[in-house]
Amino acid sequence: MTITTTLDSIWQPTAPESSDVAGTQPVLIEVHDTLQALASLEPEWRALDAKVDDGFGYFQTFDWCQNWCQYYLEGSAKDDRQRLQIVTFRVGKQLACILPLVETKRTGGLTILQSIGNPMSQYSNLLLDTDVLSMPKMRDCWQTFSKQVTADAIIFDRLSKDSQMAKVLDEANLIQETEDCSLIMDLEQIENWETFQASFKKSVRRGRRRRYKKIEDEIGEINLEVHFGGTDAYCEAIEMALEFKRVWLKESGRNTSSFSGQHASDFLTSLEGDSAAREGALVYVMTAGGKPIAIELGFLKNRRYYCFLGSFDWSARPYSAGKVQMEQSLKWAIENQISCIDYLGNYEAYQGDWSNTSMDIYSYSAAKSAKGKIYARFWEQGLKPAIKSAFRRLPPALRKRLIAGLSSE
Repeated sequence: MTITTTLDSIWQPTAPESSDVAGTQPVLIEVHDTLQALASLEPEWRALDAKVDDGFGYFQTFDWCQNWCQYYLEGSAKDDRQRLQIVTFRVGKQLACILPLVETKRTGGLTILQSIGNPMSQYSNLLLDTDVLSMPKMRDCWQTFSKQVTADAIIFDRLSKDSQMAKVLDEANLIQETEDCSLIMDLEQIENWETFQASFKKSVRRGRRRRYKKIEDEIGEINLEVHFGGTDAYCEAIEMALEFKRVWLKESGRNTSSFSGQHASDFLTSLEGDSAAREGALVYVMTAGGKPIAIELGFLKNRRYYCFLGSFDWSARPYSAGKVQMEQSLKWAIENQISCIDYLGNYEAYQGDWSNTSMDIYSYSAAKSAKGKIYARFWEQGLKPAIKSAFRRLPPALRKRLIAGLSSE
């Protein structure tokens, strides 16, 4: 089913605006709620994505969204509580914006409109061609669309303040995440690997050399393999990385359903990559003595690297295998002219060693009903961040006992 709204009464300029197609034509908003409708958008979606990129849009690419829908709305992890809502904005026949969403039913009949891909997607965003639909007019389109939303609340997690989406949304409902940020390594500031290494104190360089040497002396020679999505080696590495991660989550007293179940593996192995173009999904596999001991999954888009999942063999934790792998991956990124590495929030102190700038993260919550107001104000803006913050501060042993206790009930 497609819901259509024509915004032909919003703008009636006295003269055509050459800089903006929407100055003389109505804007058509359509909501597509089937996988068939999503598939029909592929050529236009890919063309729009190739033209526009604000640096935070990998999780709105067709590849990511289509594969997520395949496994989480239709496949082994099918959830009947979720309904696809791909919103398109057209000026005449030209696609100007795509906003990939889902409507989710919660306990008590509460319905939430949110970005597609939860809990896998790390940034909420949209794809907008401002040459076709200007930012001021897109804001008007958003206001018109949001007034027709029938869900109890609109919730967008993890927004960069510099993203197109943050600029479109009404600022009154944007909330800064005070205890989280995205650390970023801006590689444009680095001339080459040698000068980057030389920028650290001698004591830091010695410490890193000792970690490296300890692994080679006690496990074996270190090598870094890079595999792009679509290859057997990539798929095998994903399976191993997820197993490493599950063990780490259990042993460190952390709880997440994101990487549990076969659907997580099916989804992540389905993502495509292109080694020649340096685009899409890829894994870094660091081996020692021929055995993988640390694996990192990430995504490349327009020379920006999204660091999605780091993992290591729990038995190799005394060797700081994850830190050594991050250093090796950083070297590869510099040598391959990657512009920056984005660690995607969920701030951890160790990331500070591998970053030189940071970015504030925001969330958005807008109530559309009395029930939604309670949820948005008391849960999303109050209890949820407080509980998350308190849990992160607990000692790992206590977190582990709490999770075990909850799992046994």
